[in-house]
Amino acid sequence: MGTLLFKANYGYKLIISLILKQVMKISEIAKERVEILINLYKNLYKTAKLIQECIRKYYNLKKFKGLYLKKGDKVWLLYKNFKLR
Repeated sequence: MGTLLFKANYGYKLIISLILKQVMKISEIAKERVEILINLYKNLYKTAKLIQECIRKYYNLKKFKGLYLKKGDKVWLLYKNFKLR
């Protein structure tokens, strides 16, 4: 007990010596940076969703689901698909 998490992780004590003016400036820069990161994340999320939809669309076009046959439909059979004993 009594050990700071920063010191436990990095091995030295964190010393912060900022005046109020510096803190206000840093907080404004931090807010701008957070807004940039949030916008970047939203843009990446939209792009990932768009790519996912495109992949799904083209995958489903290539995937053959088979013929839609009902009971009683007549079909042609190829002789080469049968094995004779």
